[in-house]
Amino acid sequence: MVEVMIAGVVLTVAVAGASGSMLSAMVLQRSQAESSLARQASRRVLEEIQGRPFAEAFRAYNSSASDNAGLAKAASGANFAVAGLTPQAADADGLCGRVIFPSIVNADGTEDLDELSTDASLGMPLDLNGDAAFGLLDAADPYLVLPVRVRVEWRGLSGPQHFDLDTILSER
Repeated sequence: MVEVMIAGVVLTVAVAGASGSMLSAMVLQRSQAESSLARQASRRVLEEIQGRPFAEAFRAYNSSASDNAGLAKAASGANFAVAGLTPQAADADGLCGRVIFPSIVNADGTEDLDELSTDASLGMPLDLNGDAAFGLLDAADPYLVLPVRVRVEWRGLSGPQHFDLDTILSER
């Protein structure tokens, strides 16, 4: 009888351990699937940016709509949806993805590139237009290089998650 009870306890512990392992594996698999969706969406948006005329990239993907006139095709804006991911609770627009430039949004809603922005991941500060002077570039100013971050933020099973894809674009 004692042996049967001990065997029952051992079996119970083994089943509980196996169940815990399976649950952890399922959570990890879901987390990896979410991260994969974020990476794929970031790469897709970056490819879309690269598919535009270089001189239009900032105007087409910044947060200001006031500089969209004269674009070869409609502006996409800074924010984008990512199918399969849930936006974070504090996300005002309900979209997980965002294109970020080293820029400043002015009081009138226009957006200027900021060569003095400090962001080591984007190589900033950086002379974006090659004039050897640092300052603000408005949407009409030509730039030679364009630092860009594509960020995806979502609410995952293990809490808030994010993925950043940073690069510096140049005209081909």
